[in-house]
Amino acid sequence: HIVNISSRRLFFWIPGAILFVAQLVVQPLAAREIGPQTNTASRVIPGPDPQATTDTHTPDPRISEAHLLFRDDQVIESLQLFEDVVDEYPENYEGLWGAARSAIAYGLLSRGKQIRDQWYKTAESYARRATEVEPEILDGLYWLLTAKGLLALQAGAKEASELGQEVYDLAHQVLAKDSLHAGAHHALGLLNYRVQKLSFIERFVARTFLGAGVMNLTTWEDAERYLKRAVELRPDYILFHLDLGSMYLNRKRMEEARVQFERALELPLFEPPDTRFQETAEIRLAETFN
Repeated sequence: HIVNISSRRLFFWIPGAILFVAQLVVQPLAAREIGPQTNTASRVIPGPDPQATTDTHTPDPRISEAHLLFRDDQVIESLQLFEDVVDEYPENYEGLWGAARSAIAYGLLSRGKQIRDQWYKTAESYARRATEVEPEILDGLYWLLTAKGLLALQAGAKEASELGQEVYDLAHQVLAKDSLHAGAHHALGLLNYRVQKLSFIERFVARTFLGAGVMNLTTWEDAERYLKRAVELRPDYILFHLDLGSMYLNRKRMEEARVQFERALELPLFEPPDTRFQETAEIRLAETFN
């Protein structure tokens, strides 16, 4: 079930990076400074069936190979193969959302704001194109949500506020189609958490741009509710435990934080950034409890 678009294992690891973990993980733990090495940045970039299809609905074996490369931590190679498919078949939906996912992963594994922004914007372009091809299917919508959230982390106050509203809206669109979508619950939990933990001055600045929007719709209660729901729906995801633990740590609920960090370290690795997420959990435990 690895390459099926409905596979939840391929679906949910990114969203915590959307609003919190990327800030903790990408800068201190990134090992290399790398930018797009495919032809993505220089071109206009023109998910769920059980099989990937071309424009003529012929199964394309390169899609399965690209998914396997991604699972084998060969992220850039997977992106290049997805791009090959999309070059040949510009409306191949799974090729488009697969390229978006790989670009996001490569951004998370990169260092430097400019380089990460390049990858996230590449991902946003592919994901947006996927939503135009199949507006009713979740994969493209979800990766668009993810790319927007990652860009918000690195944006200035006004742009970040606008992107935050888009993240809120996109997450609710996903939940309207699938109320049990763990990634969307997670994204909303992190959005609530990030807004609620702002300082007084930060909240004043954000309110200037957001007005009665997202700022007035977030609460600590919703932050915990959405993050806990994500863990309940996908208890095997490292990132979900890490972010729930980080929220508890911020709220000085120390024993609950410890449980979540320890659980994050116990779980098996599924996706390319998982090792770094576990490193972050280990650092949190060492800094807080030793």
